[in-house]
Amino acid sequence: MGKKLELKALIFDIQSFSTHDGPGIRTNVFFKGCPLRCLWCANPEGQLTVPELFYTKAKCVSCGRCARACPHGAVTAYSAPADSEKFVFVRHDRAKCNRCQTHDCVRACLQNALSVTGEWLTIDAVMKKIRRDSSVYRHKGGITVSGGDPLIYYEFVAELLKTCREEGINTALESELSVPMKNLEQVVPYVDLYLPDLKVVDEEKHIAATGFSNKLTMENLRFLGQTCPEKICLRVPIIPMFTDSDENIAAIGTFCAKNHLPRVNILPYHKLGSTKHERLGGEYPMPDLPAPDDGKMRHIADIIESCGVECIIN
Repeated sequence: MGKKLELKALIFDIQSFSTHDGPGIRTNVFFKGCPLRCLWCANPEGQLTVPELFYTKAKCVSCGRCARACPHGAVTAYSAPADSEKFVFVRHDRAKCNRCQTHDCVRACLQNALSVTGEWLTIDAVMKKIRRDSSVYRHKGGITVSGGDPLIYYEFVAELLKTCREEGINTALESELSVPMKNLEQVVPYVDLYLPDLKVVDEEKHIAATGFSNKLTMENLRFLGQTCPEKICLRVPIIPMFTDSDENIAAIGTFCAKNHLPRVNILPYHKLGSTKHERLGGEYPMPDLPAPDDGKMRHIADIIESCGVECIIN
């Protein structure tokens, strides 16, 4: 019990009433930290393992209170050429902001233009939220741990899911599986449904798209296919120019057939996370690409199903 009380994880969101990440109505717990840097990432605030500053430029009224409150000199004012001279905005030295422990600027902002994403929480704190939701989804839903990648905090996640299982709450794990197998093995006894990702089979192309090798992902998927295939629904994001080629889709279907992965859920590309990159002080790295249409998604599903694998179009 003592170890359980001491465990903490960095969490950037807990969403109630989700219907997309497992059966029924669910509570999604988003863990902060991911080894991948996917160009299309919809949750860039889930990449780093430190609390980060969100700046919403549209709410800024150029009062300068944040600059005066910052003890690190991390805030500077600027006026973009296209903006009227009376509108002055701010930039943040992200290296300094990410080391900050107090975020005095957030408290100083009266317009809610600044916030912090990421909070270190205990298992009890997370369970309080889950228990409040459980009357809605009990027997018809449950909890899904997501991210980022929750398996970075595998000890915390194992204890959290164990507690949920003891209380009769269904559990699902959404993960890139880009972690050592020992991380995954810790949580296996407490997971009812796995929602792992596989983006690209070719390792070099995977590195080009995500900045990280897919060797750990493939190894962990083989392990799950051998131990609990009935609990797995593999997810494949369909990203134009990166994951949607016939060659890659056929390779994914073949890999699933060989490794006892019976179901694939294909997810069409969207740009919902683009503004988050800006709020974190960066730019959305993806080119301006259209989402795949229904015909393209059906074509991809046909390739996967020709390998003897069930395919669900999201």
